[in-house]
Amino acid sequence: MRVTDLTKQSSVIRNIQKNSAELQTLQENMSSGKRINRLSDDPLGATQAQDYRTRISYFDMLRHITGQTFIWLDRTESEMQHVGDLLVRTKTLVLSQANDSMDAASRRVTAGEVQHIINALVQSGNSKIGKIFLFSGSKTLTQPLTEGKEVNPAVIKTENIESDLKFLLDPEQFSGTFAGFSSKPYIVRITKDGPIGRAHYVVSDDGGETWSKENTLLPVLEVFNDKGHSSDKVFMRIVGEQSDKLGEPIIFPNGLEFVYEPNPPIQYHGNDDKRMVPTSEGILQPINLTAREIYFKAENDPDSIDIFDMLFSLKRALEDNDRRVLEQRMGDLDDAFEQVLNKRADMGAVRLKLEEQLEKVGDREFNNLKQLSELEDLDFPSAVVEMNMADVRNKASLNTSARLLQPSLLQFLR
Repeated sequence: MRVTDLTKQSSVIRNIQKNSAELQTLQENMSSGKRINRLSDDPLGATQAQDYRTRISYFDMLRHITGQTFIWLDRTESEMQHVGDLLVRTKTLVLSQANDSMDAASRRVTAGEVQHIINALVQSGNSKIGKIFLFSGSKTLTQPLTEGKEVNPAVIKTENIESDLKFLLDPEQFSGTFAGFSSKPYIVRITKDGPIGRAHYVVSDDGGETWSKENTLLPVLEVFNDKGHSSDKVFMRIVGEQSDKLGEPIIFPNGLEFVYEPNPPIQYHGNDDKRMVPTSEGILQPINLTAREIYFKAENDPDSIDIFDMLFSLKRALEDNDRRVLEQRMGDLDDAFEQVLNKRADMGAVRLKLEEQLEKVGDREFNNLKQLSELEDLDFPSAVVEMNMADVRNKASLNTSARLLQPSLLQFLR
């Protein structure tokens, strides 16, 4: 059978290209260290490798987030420790003043120190990392704690006044202000008609459930229910004219009410939402505390305590030289410290859990890296042997091709 030169040339070129492509593939594999450099090298293996890389990227993200979370937890722990130290300092001060050997002057000085402690607690509650507040829930750009206004206008209510009199009454001629801080909803109700000095009033500190005994209405009076809670030293002042345009004294009608809205000394402006971070199981873990949890009384926890309310009560007792109140509220200091300690323990448990998660993430990332390496890394010893064999085949192919193809007419005629 006669083989044409064109057939020979096509076969030689095809074989040389095949050997060159094999060498090029081996060179690319050895240069990259990978046996899979494109999808066509191993479609199934390439898909599996992409899955491994996705998991490894996820684990790397988790490790980065957890590292940032530890910064948050470290700062939270530092501030909580500072709060605990301040409460211990407060107890030391109160113990030193709760005995008969101390006088009014010493207690007034101590009241100033308690005020400094209150200011320091507010600063800790307003701590932040960069521009992010630690204890404001999810409202991280909102300052969580601010001081309330000591003087606020009274709300005038006329619902309990007789309807005939209410029609003729001008509520604007009655006005007053409340001075002081309290979380109680005080109501001052007129029980006997008359001008200032003759009218009578009663006080409720629980929204109208219980009332004090009758007292004479004065231009300035302490809002206190002797049948209710202890005094918060809140005072009401009747403001404005005490006589009408005709010079007659203004009569305060029976049923008129001056309402004091709760005005805590320190107000919380954050929310109760939690800052969440993902764990290796895909579960979201809360990592933050709110200032409300730390400092204020929880509605669903009767054992919790309003730390600021307690400290302002101690401050007032020191200013008034009232040793009895100091002794009564000594136990509240222990409760406040216990409240802060429990929150520190909660944060410690969160940190321990995240450390365990970080260790687990490291193990899973290592396993995926190992499986990815076994799947796509090149076996260099085998690759070297295969490259030498391919090189021999290529050289042999070139040699035989040179003999097969006739380079000139003279050699062809031979």
